[in-house]
Amino acid sequence: MDVNLIVSKNYLKEIFSILKKEYEIIAPVYRDGIVSYRPVKKFEDIAFKKKDIQNSRYYHIEDSSRTFSISKPVNSLKNFLHPPQQELLKVKKEDGKLTFQYEIENKRYAFFGVPPCDINAVSILDDVFINMNSYPSINYKHIRENIFILSYTCINPVDTCFCTSFGYKPVPERNFDISLTELDKHFLVNIGSQKGMELIKKIPHSEADEKHIKEKEDLVKATENRIKTRIDTNNLPQILYTKIDSKFWEKFNKTCLACTGCTQVCPTCFCFDIVEENDLVSMVSCRKAVWDSCFNPSFATVHRFNIRESVASRYRQWLMHKFAYWTDQFGKFGCVGCGRCITWCPSGIDIRQEINQLRTNGD
Repeated sequence: MDVNLIVSKNYLKEIFSILKKEYEIIAPVYRDGIVSYRPVKKFEDIAFKKKDIQNSRYYHIEDSSRTFSISKPVNSLKNFLHPPQQELLKVKKEDGKLTFQYEIENKRYAFFGVPPCDINAVSILDDVFINMNSYPSINYKHIRENIFILSYTCINPVDTCFCTSFGYKPVPERNFDISLTELDKHFLVNIGSQKGMELIKKIPHSEADEKHIKEKEDLVKATENRIKTRIDTNNLPQILYTKIDSKFWEKFNKTCLACTGCTQVCPTCFCFDIVEENDLVSMVSCRKAVWDSCFNPSFATVHRFNIRESVASRYRQWLMHKFAYWTDQFGKFGCVGCGRCITWCPSGIDIRQEINQLRTNGD
């Protein structure tokens, strides 16, 4: 829907109140020195007028004059759409009989304040779990169909951002219900769904004019110009396939800790394991899906043989999957350029530098 409206900044709290009646609100919250997506009960708990400063192994929060200045929270919407631990099946034995209970997440989330990179990541997860999956995830689909997303235009790219490398813009383009661009005196509201339109009908608004549209375009252009570091994605999958046997990867045996941190903060990494929890006292067995990582030693163990014993081979798998194998599976890269993996890598590994080196001298 290509609808642009003007809403006073004073009505943001009213939008929150309307959504709170139907959804559990998940929003960026400032706590313990970081901003992360958390459930919120009060409008005042949201991390408004805060901005993040990030670089390799550096993260800091400062005050800002703008309502939405966070480039992205530490975690992502993946934590709620594809949670770290999810009960799938419960089996109970009573009177010698087994009963089976299939668990479906009964959640209705309103994500209140989502930057463009996380919107783009949701599109990728949609392909993984629903759109391009021969056996769509029932749990993911159920949660996904019952959410509301209020997004915003990014005005504060940090040094680890490189979304423009993949053709993304610092403005939400799809998969949102309402998108806000903060102008000097108002919010320029873009409506992305019928749900968004129904909500805005309850809020005083007016039509946006060319002056407002131009102000938004200038903000977007200014943000794009501030994203300095890029990777060259031209023919990248084909180039990477020629580097699989390169000695380039060996250095990661010394630099990568295989801590799995990059896969945990990544908004698109989706690997999970299935575990069984058995209680002989209550006679209940619970089957759960839990996050896994290709950096875990057990991830590539087949029977008793680990086909990726070295850390270097695990790092190669992660990078190759994001930037080569993923394109074969889903027709796009598995990265949105949010830069979380760069900020939170304890070894200071910068994926942008590694890819650029692979292109030039990774033999």
